[in-house]
Amino acid sequence: MRSYFHCVTARYRRRASAVTTLAGAVCAETAVIVFIVMFFRIFGSEDRSVSFELIAAAGISVTAGLLIYLAASLSARRKTAMHSRYTYADIQLKFAVISRYSGEMKVFGEKTVFRELYYIPFSDLVSAVPSRNGKKIVITGKVRYYGAASDSLGYHVRGGAIEFDRWWLNYGSYTELPGFEFPAVFGDPAMLCESLNAAKKRFDEIPKPKPHVFKEAEFIRRRPKHRALPDDLDYSRRWK
Repeated sequence: MRSYFHCVTARYRRRASAVTTLAGAVCAETAVIVFIVMFFRIFGSEDRSVSFELIAAAGISVTAGLLIYLAASLSARRKTAMHSRYTYADIQLKFAVISRYSGEMKVFGEKTVFRELYYIPFSDLVSAVPSRNGKKIVITGKVRYYGAASDSLGYHVRGGAIEFDRWWLNYGSYTELPGFEFPAVFGDPAMLCESLNAAKKRFDEIPKPKPHVFKEAEFIRRRPKHRALPDDLDYSRRWK
């Protein structure tokens, strides 16, 4: 049984809306104050000339509001696109992978996306529970941590086991952790924890292969071919 959790990106749009609303309110208040001052300056005094400072203040206020709105909108759109693509939880028959977008930078003049990837074999998983405040997922057990460029962390699943496209990642180049905490970016953290614990339980219930002992004089028994289960089908998960 496979489970796949997408990153919930609605919070980035909510943050952008809050920032733009606050910036718009401040700019509107500044513009109203400047307008009132200009109104009384023109119609409430003998000197009807409008100072350059007032006009500049109004223009700066409106420009600042527009810039903040554009910056917040672009940032929310960028984070939504990046986390939607690179942040996920992939639960398989024998392991789980949690990936998270961690930023991007130019390497040798080329834009490179970086990710954090946690490989959790169910044979070493102890527990997965939400934190007390419900904002994080606490996973206990031996976990392999990989931090590298996204295109270096591609992997295949063959026979229910993981195999990285970069061969050295299969034999090292990772940090072994006794556990880790991960932000609850997949919605309700209890749902992901329940899925991990259920997958761990199913893994523990898989019967161990029984060794066949026979004498040399005995004939070699022909073993029937077993149909591949959906969990054992091979697939690739790789992107830049």
